[in-house]
Amino acid sequence: MKKITLILAFLALNTFVVKAQDAFRGFEGSATDNWNFTSNIDFYAENNNTDLWTEYSQSNGRIDKAYAGATYLAGRDLDNPYTESATGESSPEHILTFDAFAINGLGAEFTFKLYYVFLDKFDYIYYQLSYDNGTSWLSPEEPRIDVFKTTQGGKFSLSDWVEVSFDVPTGVEYVRMRLVIYQNGNGYLGLDNFELKTNTLSTSNNLIEGFSFSPNPTQGILKLKAKVILDKAIVYDVLGKEVHIQNGDATEMILNLSHLSNGVYFTKVESNGVTQTIRVIKK
Repeated sequence: MKKITLILAFLALNTFVVKAQDAFRGFEGSATDNWNFTSNIDFYAENNNTDLWTEYSQSNGRIDKAYAGATYLAGRDLDNPYTESATGESSPEHILTFDAFAINGLGAEFTFKLYYVFLDKFDYIYYQLSYDNGTSWLSPEEPRIDVFKTTQGGKFSLSDWVEVSFDVPTGVEYVRMRLVIYQNGNGYLGLDNFELKTNTLSTSNNLIEGFSFSPNPTQGILKLKAKVILDKAIVYDVLGKEVHIQNGDATEMILNLSHLSNGVYFTKVESNGVTQTIRVIKK
């Protein structure tokens, strides 16, 4: 499978960055399908399935099956009499809008799987991201990220599913997305596995024995506690800048973060060669 990647930002804290799946839509109707979405045009299968925009478990032209599981979102000849009548538009776009999802300041990777066959220069596919929990798309942070757009003549096809991905920056509280498609004629589309995976930080497969911390969020005082001696705590902002450091020689440490601005921070705690990184919110 090919991968299309647009890199925006990466948080470097001398730690391993691990992706944790938070939001997902695979069109299987399972418990993992927790990223809610709407379509501006209700799903349909018209004209003996030659006009199609629906969750589908059959082949769609050369798209013989879903990327994963049994079901995917299939499209075919999207500018058709049914959609023109339903929207009152002569060239209707099909728009999937995914709800805002809280990522609480962590960086994240947004991905989805795409397959298209027989698109041409009149067709286009793009998506937009916004980093709030609103509903307006008048001024998203990324106005338009093209996935398919061309001025060349002819027909354009993929030979397999590809992954489209975008790295969301750290420091934003929400991510929402919409995908906009215009397609006319006997072309075929497949969409699957929309995912939002946040970054979690870890420096070791081992954890500090009995480690805990509170309160979180904090207004300034953060208490660290363990069953072993805590040697050091280093606090970083979301850009990876060291903003506070404190040495210790006991099983408890009290960090005074009152001088820091409100926001998200990462605290790296060291104990006898074992390092654990925690995410802290200062309010």
